Amino acid sequence: MNSFKSIIKHLKTLNTGFIVAASLLVLIGILVLVIPLTLFGAEEAATEAVRGQSAGFAFLAAGLSISVSVIGAGIALSRIGAAAMAALAEKPEIMGSAIVFAGLAEGLSIWGLIVAVLILGKI
Repeated sequence: MNSFKSIIKHLKTLNTGFIVAASLLVLIGILVLVIPLTLFGAEEAATEAVRGQSAGFAFLAAGLSISVSVIGAGIALSRIGAAAMAALAEKPEIMGSAIVFAGLAEGLSIWGLIVAVLILGKI
């Protein structure tokens, strides 16, 4: 019970907006996984069982690469966003550095998308 309370306490410290954005992007990643599986996975499995199974794993890998990278970017942005706002309140001239750090964190999700496109391009 204490571990559950500590998890809830930790989640309350995270910035809610970034968590919501990350959750939406995770749902998009899951859609990238599910829609191709339903459209193409069953058809290929009927014609070639082995190729259909490998295509299904490729779709799974693509969806997981997007989902995991977006979750990581959301957690990073929640920390960076809070620290940047606190730093900007004290010293407004460091705005450029704050934007650069936020962009670096957002780059994680872009790399996940690139990996997913490369995986899906191999099918």
